[in-house]
Amino acid sequence: MNQSIDLEAAKAAFFSSGGRIIVLEGFQYVPFRQRHHPEPKPKRVKPVKQERGGERKSRAKARTAQVEELAKTMTCGEVAKLLGETKTALWGVAARGGFRFFTPPKPDRPTKVKAEPSQEDRELADKIIALRDAGKSRWGVTLELGIGNCRFARIIAEFDIDFPLQRNRG
Repeated sequence: MNQSIDLEAAKAAFFSSGGRIIVLEGFQYVPFRQRHHPEPKPKRVKPVKQERGGERKSRAKARTAQVEELAKTMTCGEVAKLLGETKTALWGVAARGGFRFFTPPKPDRPTKVKAEPSQEDRELADKIIALRDAGKSRWGVTLELGIGNCRFARIIAEFDIDFPLQRNRG
């Protein structure tokens, strides 16, 4: 069946049974209400800054001056014992105050007494010189004498033997 014929038949049946056509009003656009933001709060007046811990700061300055005076002639450990403070606290005071503690002069290191080279070392030195003159390499000398490189280097340094790292091939 044809849809338009069915539609016409339905309309005729609707009107014959007493139906009426009512035209409804269409959608009307209503814009949003205008926003009313609250008034900005007045800026707070900043209270006048009072120096906090004024007494504490003056005590800290006096303590820093005292520690600085002691630091000219005493080490940090000595000042710590005298004042009953920790070394860490005193290092902090020194860092903030911009001064350093006294460092006593270090004693000179004792010079090492060189022991007299043994007869065995002298004999090895003579053998090393002879093998060097024969054209042996450093490695060959250590193999032939049966000594390690460390002992070989010590003997060369002790007897001031000129043994080049590579032999001169020219």
